[in-house]
Amino acid sequence: MTMMTTIISVALGFTPVQHDGVVQPISKQDEALIGKFTESVDDTGTTHLRGVNRKTGELFHITVNPHGRVVGSVGSSTVTFWAKAA
Repeated sequence: MTMMTTIISVALGFTPVQHDGVVQPISKQDEALIGKFTESVDDTGTTHLRGVNRKTGELFHITVNPHGRVVGSVGSSTVTFWAKAA
């Protein structure tokens, strides 16, 4: 599982996050629900992840800045959290 797939999975609510911030691996089934998404990096180093939540049909646009700040929209909901590699 890649870092960006993990971030999408958390943002879509497929991956549980424990109280200590540790993310449990997602199942292959949940990974398949993410489906295809586009990933681009702008001139500030911010990564943009765009796709469709296959479970709900909602569009998502998630940004990850170079410091790990994650902000995004999933349908009409907003998600914000910090991500870092283990």
